[in-house]
Amino acid sequence: MMGKTKMRDVWVWVVLATGLIFGTPAMAEEVPEGTVISAKNLGALLEKTFEGETIQSLIPEHFQWQIREKGLTMKLAHAKPHPKDPKWVAATNQNVDAVTLDEASNQVNGWIAGAPFPVIDPDDPKAGVKVMWNMFLGKQQGDNQEYPNTVIALLNEKTGLERVQKQFVKRAFVRGALRRDNGAGSENKRILEKTLSVLTAPQDIKGNGLVLIRYVNGDPDWLLAYAVAARKVRRFSGGFWMDKLGSTDFLSDDIMVLSAHPTWYDGFKILAKKKILVIANVTKPFWNPRGSTPKEQFPVFDMETPPHWNPVEEWEPREVYVVEGMTPESHPYSRKVVYVDAELWTPYLGEYFTPKGQLWKTTIQGYRVFPTEDDPDGKVLWPTWSAVYDFLIGHATILMTDENIKFNTDMQPTEINLKAVKRAKW
Repeated sequence: MMGKTKMRDVWVWVVLATGLIFGTPAMAEEVPEGTVISAKNLGALLEKTFEGETIQSLIPEHFQWQIREKGLTMKLAHAKPHPKDPKWVAATNQNVDAVTLDEASNQVNGWIAGAPFPVIDPDDPKAGVKVMWNMFLGKQQGDNQEYPNTVIALLNEKTGLERVQKQFVKRAFVRGALRRDNGAGSENKRILEKTLSVLTAPQDIKGNGLVLIRYVNGDPDWLLAYAVAARKVRRFSGGFWMDKLGSTDFLSDDIMVLSAHPTWYDGFKILAKKKILVIANVTKPFWNPRGSTPKEQFPVFDMETPPHWNPVEEWEPREVYVVEGMTPESHPYSRKVVYVDAELWTPYLGEYFTPKGQLWKTTIQGYRVFPTEDDPDGKVLWPTWSAVYDFLIGHATILMTDENIKFNTDMQPTEINLKAVKRAKW
């Protein structure tokens, strides 16, 4: 017995000594909250950790490039959980057994409200398109939205703010409403949502407006555009979802990172499920129309330092699905990569590529949680601003709302029509 004990003690000593001689793996240094990642310190921080994840893994490659080459900074903040709307949770839970995906058409069957596919199997060959259906149909977005004052800012990388356009926007969701009957049971049950937008400045475009109708089954969008000077209406249906939005850097498909119906893409593939840094709880959320300078009007963006478009905000780790979308042949981009919240299905970041595979644009959205007007328990997670950066021409567009944004007002989908555009007051 004594011999066995001595041998065991010797073996323990050998193991300890080996560890002392050859060393043990060192724990990566944790970066403190409040650290600002910039071009100056990015290289030194990549192997360090924040909330247990390396900085290298938390920042996608093309956003690391923006830090090094375009002056983007990221102030680290600990993750803050987002409250969930109880009605959204209940509707989502019901979808576990109620909603199916047609194998041939990739159409959703049985969806009423909430996220259609709350459980994603990474081994499912349809996992990518299911994530995109969750993003397309299942975000916490309210039953309607009203933006009395939104601004579109056009920025040049070298000279800064070029032009500002203002508009008001109303959206009503016919399908997926949680607290009202928005007409989903009517003869128009294939309508997913209706949007009204009227420009209010500058003077040369003031009064121009549009009505957009989207369909849940993937039918082409229907657009009515009104030119106030000519008092004429133009009707469009079809592929304009791939077109550029006026003089902005957005394609119609770039709104909310990727706005196309999931069946319009050639396919989707999950590249990863991981934590990345995103702007999930904005600290400087709104456009200030009373500001006298670009810095005062756009407090979240560094308007004074080239390239004039970088947000100065807190970035926190959130788990996302990284999904690659393969575009149809006629699309200006060859593919998109989108970063979608793995729990609430909101898209935070996007990367858009040229037909030759070169990075063309990226997009960043800044989110906050809003209450609903009709229920104190209601919650909406929605961006207060969205920015698209075109690196091929050194230009960016920021879309931003002021503090008067509201969700679940008394507005009905029937109020969104061409007459409303023509009668609009500003």
